[in-house]
Amino acid sequence: MGGVTDQPARLARAILRIGALAVAFWLLSAAGCAVLAAWLLPGYAAVAGVVVLLGFAAVPVWRFHRIAPPVSETVALESSDRSELALIVRQISAALGVPTPAAIELSPDCDAWLEPRVGGPVLVIGTPFLWWLRVSELRGLLAPVIAGLEAAHDPAVVRARRVVRRLDCAQRQGCGPWPRGVVAWVAEFCRNKAEGMERVIAANASQRARIVEPAGRVYAHEQVGLVAAAWDRLLTRLAYPAWDAGYTPSALNAALVAALVELGERDRVGVGLADRLSERPGCDLLDEPGEMDRAVSAIVPIVYQSQPVDELLDWSDYTRLVAEPILRGAAAAAPDHPLVAKTRALLLAPAPSTTIAPIHEPGDAELPAGLRAVLQCGLVDLGCATFAVDWLDGVVLHDRAGLTVPVDEIVHALVDYSDFTPLRDWLSYAARL
Repeated sequence: MGGVTDQPARLARAILRIGALAVAFWLLSAAGCAVLAAWLLPGYAAVAGVVVLLGFAAVPVWRFHRIAPPVSETVALESSDRSELALIVRQISAALGVPTPAAIELSPDCDAWLEPRVGGPVLVIGTPFLWWLRVSELRGLLAPVIAGLEAAHDPAVVRARRVVRRLDCAQRQGCGPWPRGVVAWVAEFCRNKAEGMERVIAANASQRARIVEPAGRVYAHEQVGLVAAAWDRLLTRLAYPAWDAGYTPSALNAALVAALVELGERDRVGVGLADRLSERPGCDLLDEPGEMDRAVSAIVPIVYQSQPVDELLDWSDYTRLVAEPILRGAAAAAPDHPLVAKTRALLLAPAPSTTIAPIHEPGDAELPAGLRAVLQCGLVDLGCATFAVDWLDGVVLHDRAGLTVPVDEIVHALVDYSDFTPLRDWLSYAARL
């Protein structure tokens, strides 16, 4: 195993020197004050003053070295040493000539990284990548991360990273009696050095990883932004409302795959989508992909909103337990506006020939959302449509033919033009189904 290049080690030692100088300056200042107290105070008062000053100096140093930076919320792989994923990680490590990680854990973040732990660096893999990337792409994506294991075992780099993490925590939480301003200044100074160190380590790791799946790495980078965007959309439109209602969907990663497939088919983003889907996905390397999806889905609300949601929810129950109660509540609280009243009237007596005069009155900010809820609930109550889950658009309506009801166009016409024609036309169409 080759040594880490000199530049990261030099930067790591510079960080350690900055930290040591800051502590030395603090202790020397306290020692000077203790000497002054011993000289100025008489007898036992001098002894007590020296003890108090030295204790005052030692306490923040002791507290700083006791700081335990927070550990990422992850799911450990059961029997990870025997899984195909662990085998691939060992193969990549061997090809790169670096140590293997102490363990493999899964996270719902769209990322992959090495996290320091007591037993050694742990490889954390984001499940959105694991579920969507093909095996060759996953190998290419993980190679530069695994290549960083050599630096992660260098003693100077390990200590420097630990100092920077502790300084970040001390800056956020305080480490009295050290002044916050001084802690922030030292932290910023060390952080600048650390950023340079991490850039060099990443560049070296990237260069070293070129021998592992170069084509797969290129394809993986093409997918990374798409995965992150679809994941954010899935969480925003479906997961967050469920969390607010006290549930967390139990198969978020499977839903992400469905969303990306839908995106590829709808917008023709995924060129060669059929060929891609015929290849083996990264999650197939896990012994129990479904169970791991459930376990990771359970910690998603902890990662993204810092609080757990205990009740797991199957997607088949989503509209009944989450979407419909939310929309019914929004419909009941819709603003008292002529457009809302006329829409309710039309849905109660949906005659295609009904004529309603345009209402050119400005609405308030709550009108579109309230009107949308009134419209959706009214169409469901008429039996013209049913609630459904769209992986990209959230909760939608499907008509009796299984097609998506153009709710956006109808609401747009109502709010912007007071035009009921699209709604009347759709009701006429629905009556013929």
